[in-house]
Amino acid sequence: MEVFENGVPPRWRIRTERGHAWAARDVTIATERPDGTRQSFAFVNRGDYLESVQEIPEPHEFIARVSLGHGNHTHDYDLDFVEHDHGHDHIHEELRGLDVSTGGYQDAHELAHANDIRHKFADRNVTTGQIIMFGLTGGLIPCPAAITVLLLCLQLKEFTLGFALVVCFSIGLAITLVAVGSAAALSVRHVSKRWSGFGAFARKAPYFSSLLIIAVGIYVGIQGWVGLS
Repeated sequence: MEVFENGVPPRWRIRTERGHAWAARDVTIATERPDGTRQSFAFVNRGDYLESVQEIPEPHEFIARVSLGHGNHTHDYDLDFVEHDHGHDHIHEELRGLDVSTGGYQDAHELAHANDIRHKFADRNVTTGQIIMFGLTGGLIPCPAAITVLLLCLQLKEFTLGFALVVCFSIGLAITLVAVGSAAALSVRHVSKRWSGFGAFARKAPYFSSLLIIAVGIYVGIQGWVGLS
């Protein structure tokens, strides 16, 4: 995929090097510029490549979402286009609205999902009250610990005590969530500035954590089996 402008007005050109060749009707590109301006491009088949019907206005600084039709759905990919004489980091921050300095959204499909989230929450401000309610409700159903405490108190016919314990549980969890979230955000920002490979490590971290949880589960299962036998 390229912006072709050698002796002709700039237009998109898409070539399929291998695999499935997309029909012109199944391909669209939508651009989003730093000021929020969007433009859609349709395509026609030129034989060896697909070419956009519309010309691409200058400057060529935008995120381009490529949508490839497949059956009754599309596969979306986001790509950055930046003029060579402009600041790359500046255009990234303006376009994405997300902190991508860690390299966590290098994959085009991941970037497409990240931009979907950005569009969904654009121009929305979270209030302090909403944050507090998020923390408080985090300790309620379906939290197993809160349910256990509440059921035990109901069994003892201590409804007031159970309600108070669950409220205290939720407040403690709210404080913990805010503290851990703030510490994590600040830590990631500092680490990403000092370690260029942190983005790649962060993307692989869920695999290591899943293996750790599986190992803990196996260990607990073995200990339980030994205890029963």
